[in-house]
Amino acid sequence: MPRTGQQGGRAGRTADGGFSLVEVVVAMLLLMVISLAVAPLLITVTASSVQNRDQAAATVVANARIAELRAAFPDSSTATSCGSVLASTGGIDASTGLSAALSFPDGCPAQYPGTVRVDVVVSDDGQPLATVRTEILVSRA
Repeated sequence: MPRTGQQGGRAGRTADGGFSLVEVVVAMLLLMVISLAVAPLLITVTASSVQNRDQAAATVVANARIAELRAAFPDSSTATSCGSVLASTGGIDASTGLSAALSFPDGCPAQYPGTVRVDVVVSDDGQPLATVRTEILVSRA
């Protein structure tokens, strides 16, 4: 007569002895559905991060170009001419390869001393990334 608590018999086994194949497949299916829901978010975050990095680099280049302009034309006491400001040109930043273009939307002022508005547009392969605006004080035409 078999005893009910024996190790070798069926009576000693517990109901949750391990995972069945169905439970593993269901868990994998749930993991896949959750992963598919999160994947677009990860793609968007990665693309946004790349765009923000490029825009930050472009802003640094634009601010560096503005600093160069301000150093070249510090104030009205240096007899800065409007023509010399308008003759300033942009260029390509050696470290990033981004191009900085200068534009002067309003031209020379009507009265002197006055200010010349300067827009620095930084672009990569023709795609504008950042625009920074400043004004340079000029004392003559």
